[in-house]
Amino acid sequence: MQHPCESDPDMWFSEKAEDVTQAKEACGFCPLRAECAELGDNEEFGVWGGMTPAEIRSAKRFRVIMLEEMNNTHIRRMRAEGASVSAIARELGLPRKTLSDRLRRLTGLAA
Repeated sequence: MQHPCESDPDMWFSEKAEDVTQAKEACGFCPLRAECAELGDNEEFGVWGGMTPAEIRSAKRFRVIMLEEMNNTHIRRMRAEGASVSAIARELGLPRKTLSDRLRRLTGLAA
């Protein structure tokens, strides 16, 4: 099976907006999209997994922010339920000191 980028490889590195748009659309149903985006993580040019390098970096930052917010929500909930810093640290796999520092920043509640 031929992947979209194999049919016209130059389109994925074009500077023309029309080519970039077509390359992104062609990536839409490719089964290697996620792997391709990972390959483009450190690239400067091209379309990788349907995204430009700037879009890949932005998506990566967004994922990190969302993961941090999920962890912070979990920490707040456990703390409100009376869980100790040590118990929360064990559950999240964090060093107690790291969690204490994060709690201090989040709520001023470090023990």
